Formats: sequence, C-alpha cells, structure tokens
Amino acid sequence: MLELLENPISRSVNFVQKPLGQPKLETISTLAVQRTPIDPKRTVEAVSRLFLSDHELQSIPVLYHETPIGIVYRHQLMDIFLRPFGRDLHGKKPISQFMDCKPLLIEEQTSLQNASQYITRNMRLSATQDFIITRKSQYVGMGTVMDLLEAITALQLNQLRAENTRLSTEIEVTQRLQEMLLPKEAELKQIKSLDIASFIRPAAEVGGDYYDVLCHDGRIIFTMGDVTGHGLESGMVMLMAQAVVRALLIHNEVDQVKFLNTLNQVIYGNVKRMNCDKNLTFVLVDYRDDFLRIIGQHEKIIIVRAGGQVELIDTTGLGFPIGLIEDVVEFTKQTQVPFHSGDTLLLYTDGITEAQDSERKLYGFKQLCGVASHYWSRSAQEMKLAIINDVYRHVGSQKIHDDMALLIVKHQ
Repeated sequence: MLELLENPISRSVNFVQKPLGQPKLETISTLAVQRTPIDPKRTVEAVSRLFLSDHELQSIPVLYHETPIGIVYRHQLMDIFLRPFGRDLHGKKPISQFMDCKPLLIEEQTSLQNASQYITRNMRLSATQDFIITRKSQYVGMGTVMDLLEAITALQLNQLRAENTRLSTEIEVTQRLQEMLLPKEAELKQIKSLDIASFIRPAAEVGGDYYDVLCHDGRIIFTMGDVTGHGLESGMVMLMAQAVVRALLIHNEVDQVKFLNTLNQVIYGNVKRMNCDKNLTFVLVDYRDDFLRIIGQHEKIIIVRAGGQVELIDTTGLGFPIGLIEDVVEFTKQTQVPFHSGDTLLLYTDGITEAQDSERKLYGFKQLCGVASHYWSRSAQEMKLAIINDVYRHVGSQKIHDDMALLIVKHQ
C-alpha cells in the first residue's frame, strides 16, 4: 500500500500540441465531467453508499493529496457484495485495496485525436472504461471512452463536411469514404513480383462489397468481403471491416484465427448496436514465401495455374459469416496452397457470378473460370478487362442489381 501511494502515477499522457499556424484542435478538457473524488482510506461500505445514492454513477476517482491514484467502478463493488459474506469480509476495508490502481491519466490540453490513440493502446478493460483528466498531474475531472468516441466521430464528420462541401448527403459522404479507402494503383505497383488489378462497382450509391490489399512488415494480405444487401448500412459495415482489418495488421496480429474472430466480435457488437440485420462473408489470403494461406468463408477461390489449369478452393469450411454470431473460433480454420510464377489468384463477389441477362440466366461460375483460364498468360489488367467486359456483354441492357468486386493477383 505504501508503495502505491508513493508512486501514484503509473500511466499518463501529455502530448505536445500542433505548432502555431495550424488549426486549433479540440482538447480532452471539453469532455471533463466533475465527480467528487474520494480518499483512498474511505471504506468499501462508505463508497458503496455513494453509488447507491446515484444510480447513474459508474465510477469515482480516488485522490491522494490532490493527485489521482485510482478509479473505483460500480461493478467492482457489486462483485464484492455478491460474494458470500462479501460485505462482512470487505466492507470495512479501504477502497484502495479494490480500486483500479493503474488509471488512464490524460492532461487536459491533449487533443482528442492523441487521447484516442493513447487510450486505444492502453485500454485494459472495455469501451466502458473511464479515464482521469489532469492539469499538471492534478485532478480536473473524469472522462468516458464512449464520450471520447462520440466526440471523435463528430469531429471527423465535421472535417469531412468542411473538406467535401459538394457532398450534400450522408450517403455521398460514405460513398466518397469508400472510394478513398480503396487501394490506389500506385500502391499496387509497388508490390514486387505481383501484378494486381481490381474492379468494384456498387449497385447503389453506397456498396457493401469490400476488398483490400495490405502490406505491412513483410506481409502481403488480400481480403474480400460481401455485406448482405447494399445501401448506407451495408456501406457502414464495410467501412468498419476495412478499419478493423487494417488495425489488426498494424498491431501485427499473426494468428489468423484470432484475427478473424476479433474482426467478427467487433462487427457483431457494432451491428447489434446499429440494430440492423447485417453480416458479411469474408476471406483473408496471406501471401508469403510462394504460399497462399487462406481463412474465412466466402465465394470459391479461383487459382489459374500457369498454362491455364483452374483450381478451386471451397471456403465453406474455413469460416462463418462475420457478425452473425459472437464467436466464430470453432468454425474457423486455415488452408494453404502453393502460388508460383505464372499462377493467378481471383477473388470476387457473387455480384459477378449472379449477374443476369434479360432471361434471368446467371453469368455463372463456369463462365468466369473459362474467361480466366483463356487469359491466363495475359496481365492482371487484361484479364480483369476481359472478365468485366464479358459480364457486361452477358447482362446487356439489364440493370445490375448487386454490387460487384473483383481482385486479380498474378505471380510474375
């Protein structure tokens, strides 16, 4: 206990702000909520009465000589009192024995963006975790992660509106975001030994199809996803998936099963919060050392070998629709196949194979494989153009009712 009090500040952040001349950033001080702090010697019984007197109170800061040393949460005391004889055993003990003694401390002049980054790196509990706002290490007030997320979202939306005044609706903003986040041609050309071409066409203003090409720390990852339906909600789920996948890659998550399940848990939680019936098929292909390591449930993967032979990989047993259930670990496994010079990988969404002509005949998987095989010796761009032109030839004047996405990767 003495060691705790003598070294109270275990984690804090005080970022240098942008130099003069740049736009003023909103700071974390705007989120400060005044809550009366307590002394670390206050008893558990006494603190519990504070929570009982205010049903909306979820946490209380603990101060030692004006310096924050911890946070006590409502749920912590509930856990204590729900135990057999919990009140009798622990009611007279000091709250310092039960508080979170490593609270997140953020100086009041820290920008919302920097605070968000700091909390993301250091959050140990959940999105319900609170943090303490300080001024020169002295207590100023409390903040919540949820309030910070809402403020960041509002700030980003305001910035988008300012930078894209020609976009008059939320749908247009989301559409523009989707386009901005797609891999750029210049990025794809920097990937050595691989020739990559892509195509995406939403059926509505905002699409639910998703693909990405990610390079980080020697890894090259290809992803393809298809959110149920299309429109604004599907587009938002697609943006969530793209953001989570990139975050997991940057944080060097190499366990593919854990990677996929984390993505699933985030999408599942957000879809529940949105109160919408959305999920997505999703496949991840990790290319390393002339092998493709594949995980996730999506359309059949097409690999055209040098010479035109077509190999198919059924992904049905490699995963489960993302966002449909809370945990997909037991349904998830990985497979791998060789990928050598002259071989071509095709990832696509069902908008291509299910495109219909005037007689409602599907373009079909067989036709897709046939065109890909015929153009096996051509560049990825030439194969892409051949496939897309053939799809439009099949459809004719009919309206295309589903999003379409295609990613072609050729090993040079």
